[in-house]
Amino acid sequence: MTLMSQLEDLEAMIVKGRVPGTARTLVNLEKITTLITDMKSEMPTQMNEAEGVVRQKDAIIKQAELEARRIRAYADEEATTIRQLAEEQSNTLLTSSQEEAHRMVQETEITRVANEKAAETNGDAQKRASKLIDDAENSVNGILKEAETSAVARRKGADNYAREVLFTLEERIADTLGQVRGGIDLLDARPTAAVAD
Repeated sequence: MTLMSQLEDLEAMIVKGRVPGTARTLVNLEKITTLITDMKSEMPTQMNEAEGVVRQKDAIIKQAELEARRIRAYADEEATTIRQLAEEQSNTLLTSSQEEAHRMVQETEITRVANEKAAETNGDAQKRASKLIDDAENSVNGILKEAETSAVARRKGADNYAREVLFTLEERIADTLGQVRGGIDLLDARPTAAVAD
């Protein structure tokens, strides 16, 4: 039996016991005491449900943080790979241009041309290497930014979901507590007499 239905039963007992033409109510004290005892035993269950919602929110946030860490680790690996490839290509180009320049210098009849070509090749290689490194850094920054945005969005989604669930639960508990308080206040405000069924 839910806490709400128990409150309704309590209200029915009070209304049913009203003495016509007076402001007094006759109630079965044993039944009301039993019902109130049952309601008290139900309260821990409702609290456990609220704690379950809080645990669920924590689990969602933890999952979002793990996902953010995984995306960040993937982005770091990707950045390292891109940097390594850029450095390898740069080294290959530099080595190739140096070897080409050296070979041209060896040929005496075109030494001047070889020197010019070596300088040009070396400049091109440095430009290409610089561009590859810049591209790799831009790509890494884009991946990191995307991972951070995704993690923030997931965390916000988890927080909003947990907030909505907690607000709903708070309203339910506040409503239930208001009804219980009203019932207790009503009982306290009126003198009662025990009647046998």
